[in-house]
Amino acid sequence: MRFRESDLKSHQHGVIGLGDNYIKLDGTISLPICLGAGDTRRSVMVDFVVLKDSTAYNIILERKIINEFLAVICTKFITMKFVPDKGTVGSIRGDLEAAVACGNASLSLRRESKKAAGVFLADLDVRIEDKSRPESEGDMEKFQIGKSAEQFTFINKNLPHELKGPFMEVVRANSDLFAWTPSDMPRLDPEVMSHRLAVKPDAKPVAQQRRKMSQERANEVAKQTVGLLKAQFIKELEYSTWLSNVVLVKKASGK
Repeated sequence: MRFRESDLKSHQHGVIGLGDNYIKLDGTISLPICLGAGDTRRSVMVDFVVLKDSTAYNIILERKIINEFLAVICTKFITMKFVPDKGTVGSIRGDLEAAVACGNASLSLRRESKKAAGVFLADLDVRIEDKSRPESEGDMEKFQIGKSAEQFTFINKNLPHELKGPFMEVVRANSDLFAWTPSDMPRLDPEVMSHRLAVKPDAKPVAQQRRKMSQERANEVAKQTVGLLKAQFIKELEYSTWLSNVVLVKKASGK
């Protein structure tokens, strides 16, 4: 379209890509869009967000723009009806084969984007280094420590009986040392451990746009938040402008 980088306007916010990964914008640009021709023509100026992401579509119109065209879309017949500048009703029909091809390509790109997002989130975990993690040796079996079946750990099933039995007894006798949920170790003393942000006094604060996440991740965040509230690890504050975006990182166990 013969535009240059200098034609783009800066934009401080980002967007969420197909795999829930955060994408920084290249900028924004205002362009006219025309639907139809002749008496069934309608023109609207649209502010486009320009970004690089894996998608089968060159342009995606948001609901606000569709409303400005006074348009109604029927996905079954791949048809858009809209009100032209001179009134009456205009119509645009899509191509079924092209729509199916774009849909299939979009699903494929979404899967690839999710894989890339998983790698990105793993990179945020400071525990993941070039050092190898210790691994258990031999076949392991599960044995219950606490009152609940979910309170368990593992022991080498090939240990001699004279070692295995006493070891399990010692672990069960000290089951109160295990913390299964945040509520099992409430109110950590700040003198033991605390965290603060090292922010420069002259730094200008920038509010980030809220990032959406999948329903599965949102449910997990809500579950973890409830546990932290009950344990009084965190407390609710009314600073909605400066809320940080939650990032979920997979544990070594895959959870």
